Amino acid sequence: MNLLLIHTKEEEDTAIQIESILSGLDISFEGFILNSPEDIDINTFTAFFDFSSSEENDNDNVNIPTHVLVVSPLHPQWFDFLAGFAFGSHISILIYRQEAISGISKEFAAFFTFLGTEASLQTYLEVENEVSKKQDAARNIIKAQQNLLKMGVPITVESLAQCVTENRVKEISFFLDAGFSVNSKNSTGVPMLNIAARNGSSDVIRYLISVGVDVNLLAEDRGATALIDSVMAQYEDIADDLIKAGTDLNVKDKNGQTALVVAAGASMEKMVELLLKAGADADIPDSLGASARKYASLFKNEAILSLFNTFAPVKSTP
Repeated sequence: MNLLLIHTKEEEDTAIQIESILSGLDISFEGFILNSPEDIDINTFTAFFDFSSSEENDNDNVNIPTHVLVVSPLHPQWFDFLAGFAFGSHISILIYRQEAISGISKEFAAFFTFLGTEASLQTYLEVENEVSKKQDAARNIIKAQQNLLKMGVPITVESLAQCVTENRVKEISFFLDAGFSVNSKNSTGVPMLNIAARNGSSDVIRYLISVGVDVNLLAEDRGATALIDSVMAQYEDIADDLIKAGTDLNVKDKNGQTALVVAAGASMEKMVELLLKAGADADIPDSLGASARKYASLFKNEAILSLFNTFAPVKSTP
């Protein structure tokens, strides 16, 4: 919702009060100040509604007023013009308080919304602002869907998964704008974050984290988090991003293995070091009863055992 506030210099105090209400409701507004009621400045008024420049910038007319609020008494010529403008543009013209209506002829009164008190003005603005937000959200969804179709991208969850696999952040952003959840899963129950982790889609990982993805989602096929998937696929940069985003280091997959168990079992020295430095537990057993430390010992991997001794030494028993 964007509001154009029309008033004369004599009504500056009233305008300031209204601007305070608008700011409190987080409603965008601009002021159009007239020197006097006889100041007929139609050209300046219409300049606020330059739709052509907004359309050229593909800006969805975000700066075009959706409502006009008249605070001051104006010349009758103003109201005759505003009535026609309201009829042609479907933009709401609001008239505040009794003082502003003296120049309005009876035959044009139906084109205006009259708000006699500050309380009625605030109530009206609250309701209109909520309606406007819902309309904006609906328009954004339609626009995002149109953008995807223009790019030849079907609007399906499997198509979203394909974009994740291909590291196509722009298209993914359109999917989210079109109403898809950042935590969406494909038809086999694998979250988009896990798909990105399995395929090395590092840009997608960072984007999904930035828009609030749940970094601890479990894939239904492996029961794994994206962290475990990134370790399995040996993508250290993605594992690091997930760790920094606060993922749980000690979640077990369907085999009872933590990310550290996977890394130690596969002798991934750098990955083990990354996980240990982040605080991963070296002694959580998997479904076979073996921990990450135990696997390193069984495989006689001295480099990884050294990392355990450095970052997760065995606690001495009293």
